[in-house]
Parts: sequence; C-alpha cells; structure tokens
Amino acid sequence: MRITYCNFSLLFCVLLVAGCQDSSTEHDEDQAGSNEITACRAVDGITPICGFKNPEDLVQLPGTQQLLVSEMGAFMTDAPGKLLIYDIAAAQQLDLPIEWSAGEEVWGDSACTAPEPDLFSPHGIDLSLKGNRLQLLVVNHGGREAVEFFEVIAADEDWTLQWMGCALPPGDPFINDVVALSDGGFLVTHMWNKSIAFEEVGRRLLAGEKMGWVWEWQAETGFSFVANSQEVMPNGITVSKDNKKIFINVYMGNKIIKLDRGSGMVEGTFEIRQPDNVTLDADGMLWIASHQQDPLNDTCTVEEGPCLLPFQVARVDSQTMLGETVLEHEGAPMGYVTVALKVDNEIYMGSAHGDRIARVSLP
Repeated sequence: MRITYCNFSLLFCVLLVAGCQDSSTEHDEDQAGSNEITACRAVDGITPICGFKNPEDLVQLPGTQQLLVSEMGAFMTDAPGKLLIYDIAAAQQLDLPIEWSAGEEVWGDSACTAPEPDLFSPHGIDLSLKGNRLQLLVVNHGGREAVEFFEVIAADEDWTLQWMGCALPPGDPFINDVVALSDGGFLVTHMWNKSIAFEEVGRRLLAGEKMGWVWEWQAETGFSFVANSQEVMPNGITVSKDNKKIFINVYMGNKIIKLDRGSGMVEGTFEIRQPDNVTLDADGMLWIASHQQDPLNDTCTVEEGPCLLPFQVARVDSQTMLGETVLEHEGAPMGYVTVALKVDNEIYMGSAHGDRIARVSLP
C-alpha cells in the first residue's frame, strides 16, 4: 500500500514508499505489513466492507436495508466521483443511474442549468420526503459549486435518479454539507472562499478566524445568511425533525452548536475534536464522526486500502446537548471516518479517503 501524507499548510506532499531492500526477509515483512493493513477483515469489532472509493457520506433509503453512498473525488481537486447504492442484505453494490435531461418541473432555481455529467463530483448528501416523493440533495464540486436536486425513483428492485434542478451559492464558496428543510428549502455549509490560497486558509483557520457560515436557500428568496452561523470552518449539518433547531459541526472550532432557526440564538454546544458529518436518528440522537489528528499536517490519500488516521464516533442528545464517545479507534481496518449512520443496532461509517465503509454493532 502507498500512502501520501500531506502537509496542507505548505501544500507539500511527501510520498512514503518503502524502498527496495537487499534482504528478501525485510521485503517479505514489509509486504506482510502492507497486506495486514489493506486486508478486508474485521478487527476490534469493526467489520470493513471494501470496494468503494472515498465513500464520504451515507444516507439510508427509507423502508429498506440499502444505503445511498456519495463517493467523493480527491479533496480540494474537484475530481469526479459518483453516487451508488449498497445493499446491506445482499452485501453488494448497485449502480445508481442518473437522468440529467431536465423536465418541465423544477425543484431548484429556475435559472440554474444542469451540470456537465462527466464532471459530477458529489460531497455531502441528504435524503428527505417532498410530499410523497423522495428528494436527494447533493453538494457538487464538479465544474462549479452547487447544490443539485434529484428525485429518487424506485423501478422494480432498482433505483434511479432524475435531476430536478440546482442552486448556486453566491460568491466563490467552498461548500461541504447540505440538509433539506420541510418547506422546500435547504441549509448548506460554506467553509471558506475558494479564491483564497490554501496556505492562507490554513493560517487563518489556525488563528481562529471565522471564515465560514451557513446559507439558507428558498425558491422565492434565494440564498440568505443564517444569523450567528459564522464559524471556524462549518462542516456537517442537520436539523431537528420540526426544522426549528440547526446543528452545525464546527470542524476547526472543535464543537457542534445548536442554533435556534427562528431567533438565531445558540442554545447549546458540545465540545468535540474536529467533527465532520453529523446524522440524526429516529430517537433524536446526533451521531458525529470526529477526527483525532493534526488537521493541517496529518492527512492521507491512499492508492489502495484505508486511511488509518484515528477517529471517534460520539452520540449526543439533540435536546440536552449532552453526549458520550461510543467508539474510539486507531489502526486497521478503518480510519479517518467522516460519517456515522445508525441503521438498526449498528453504526455504518464512511471515509473521505480509502476503499471501504465499515460497520460496528452497538451494545
């Protein structure tokens, strides 16, 4: 396995590759170590499911044992990725075809045209009901920064997506995650402006500068700034079932905040290191994937196998904002977890780097 460790503050990558060894014993030991890391087998109660490419975000298709997976292109490159289905019971991946031809009905901005399909680069996703129809929102970096609307359509035992429109945030944003609102709008996190050199972004984030915020989009009014949402790199986002409370993961601020959507008041905070995505289960519990490494100097891209940077999964009560660490792990078979999704009595986890998702049973 080859892993590239990157110093993002200097935008400089050092490729760590084992050199040729004169000793066949040393070579065999290196190969054995590599095989152990990339092996797709359970370790410490964590069961990997391999054959993916950067499965950054996960949602469950309602009433099924199937997950919709967002495979993200390499971070900061806007490289193409794709959406697919993972069938838990059958233990197999299923294609998710997209019909990009626009129909007469539009769910997004009427002036927003379809993206270039070959450039499609999904990131954060959210699944919701729109009346009796199923809506998927996708953050797309491919050729533009946009939120794409899709209808998820069941055809026999297969699923397809119909593109239903889009919305483009103003300025030069780098958006991350999205959540639908029951009134037809959505909320999306903006981390920083893409026009700023990343070395400067890193300097400002380490200095605690609040470069990002949350946008709310509505068909009638477009994008508006969510009061008191300006923070140090907003990342994952979700809302309460009644849409009155917003939960925002502040990645470089090491916390998740609870924001009242009506008044803009911050009603609660839970401190957690580098929280990435957040999901809300049927019992009102927030599930948060948390990174435990130096955020600017320790990251990795992998050619095969997983990125093994340490992570935690926390569970937080959305009412009280009290929580606990449910899982803490470093090493094989899974690392750099970006999302934790509760499905029955298991947690399914994805990662922005690597070839796998993973599951772990809850006590």
